[in-house]
Amino acid sequence: MKRIYLLPLFLLLALPLKAQDIPPVTGVKIVATYCRHCGLIEFEKGETHRSDCPYVNGSSSADERSYGSGRDSYEDRHESAWEARQAAKEAKKAEREAKKTAKAVEKYTRTSTHKLKDYVPNAGKTMVALNGATASASVYAKYDKNGVPTYGLKNNSGKWIRKPQYQAITIVGPAVAAYKKKGNVGLLNPNTGEPLLEGDYDHYKAFYYPDNARNTVVALGRTGSNGKDEWHLMRADENGNYVEGMVCSMAEFYEDGTGRKIAYRRADTQKVGLADEFGKEILPPVFDGLKYLEYSVDGSSYYQAQMLQADGKTSLVGVIDDKGRVVVPCTYDKVDAKSWGKYGICVEKQGKVGAYDMNGQQVLPDTFDSLELDHFWKDDRHWAYFRGWVTDENGKRYCAIFNTSGEQITDFKDERWYSFEIEDQTSRLEEYRIY
Repeated sequence: MKRIYLLPLFLLLALPLKAQDIPPVTGVKIVATYCRHCGLIEFEKGETHRSDCPYVNGSSSADERSYGSGRDSYEDRHESAWEARQAAKEAKKAEREAKKTAKAVEKYTRTSTHKLKDYVPNAGKTMVALNGATASASVYAKYDKNGVPTYGLKNNSGKWIRKPQYQAITIVGPAVAAYKKKGNVGLLNPNTGEPLLEGDYDHYKAFYYPDNARNTVVALGRTGSNGKDEWHLMRADENGNYVEGMVCSMAEFYEDGTGRKIAYRRADTQKVGLADEFGKEILPPVFDGLKYLEYSVDGSSYYQAQMLQADGKTSLVGVIDDKGRVVVPCTYDKVDAKSWGKYGICVEKQGKVGAYDMNGQQVLPDTFDSLELDHFWKDDRHWAYFRGWVTDENGKRYCAIFNTSGEQITDFKDERWYSFEIEDQTSRLEEYRIY
């Protein structure tokens, strides 16, 4: 019985020895192999082991030292490859998120190209226009959605006399208003809305008053084929009807320090004159040019007047006030009626300067190289004086002090006189007040 149990054990032990006697398989072609050092080698593609492969040298110890032995080395390398692939995926994902974030930031920080709608405060409104008024009528402006006005007339009860239909309208008298409609200019009665004067005029100039309009001059103009303007000065007669006064090539309406003025150039003589707002002559049209000096003293305004000389080329200037008084004759190259205020007007002729007072008296002859208005302070008061410079035949400069009436206070000396040197002369000086 014991032999029966030992027979299977003997057969199992003897099987490997028997298998060694089995002849090897022949005719099998190896097309690829896996080397733990070189990785997958495909012989059909001509791949071979690397020259430093330990298996080529017949040793596996180097491979085991470098990579570990057997299964552990293989798993470690695949683990590293997997981690590398995951890291690459995370990097690409992070790059996509960064681009997405940058695009969103650019969208919300981009400068807006939308235009803001212009603010039009009066759009759709109807209101009183400061274009004059009579005792019973006023000018009203009606604004469209774009803020563009059209003008009409209302009476004191708020009823339309003329509905808004004009590009411009200005009340210029108790019973007359100038208007512009579709490029045409004329006159109408603001109390009734009836037309008074129509013609081929295309623009106008006029003064207006907030209330109780007066019979002031209105200029109706047209542009000729030569591109030059022709102005017709219309003035009211004793009945308030407007009649033509004169034809001008230039008309300027403005206000100086003493009231409203009209500077005009006659079309026939091309000479310039000055009139008040009612057409009354202030300065006759005898000048070649008039320039308001933007300056007034003691209730008078001053103008630089220009006159052409006999040679037809040279122009000399002077100063005229708004009352028609000649303050400085038109015999000078330059005038300055602003720098010295109430203390006078500086004049210049052929490089030499002098001074006139505001009453038209020459207080200093035009023989100085330069004149300076100065002042000093003493005992809580200011005192004015002129400092005048001259040059002798040797080219040496000398200075002296003069009061505002032209009286010489000091001698001439070859250096500048200072205010502390004339403090004891206050009795001969005028108290300083520029205007």
